Amino acid sequence: MTAAVPEPLVPDVDGVWFRLEVDDPAGGAPYGQYHREDDLVWAEFYTGGRLRSGRLVGLLRPDGSFDAAYCLVTATGDLVSGECHSTPEFDAQGNIWIRDHFRRADGTTGISAIRQIPAPVREA
Repeated sequence: MTAAVPEPLVPDVDGVWFRLEVDDPAGGAPYGQYHREDDLVWAEFYTGGRLRSGRLVGLLRPDGSFDAAYCLVTATGDLVSGECHSTPEFDAQGNIWIRDHFRRADGTTGISAIRQIPAPVREA
């Protein structure tokens, strides 16, 4: 008799806050909150580094990754749009990090990483 192999635990991004990993954290980094309802995933991104605001919306795949479109406004007023394939995983501490393979509308491609952070304190 063999034991059943458990399926890998897929991170749920719903309600989780993240910050973009950057080379110079002293320069600030954008942060945002992800949401999920069934197979719909969306996020709002807030100021930090070169970002003024941004949005993302996409669809969850059965393996826990998701495909999404995004649009951003930079601090200098540039508009950036594109699509990404995002893979959430757990790090050694049990926090979620997401690897984003992106392709911008201008043809630029790359990989970015965002890490889970505590919810920011908001002033009332």
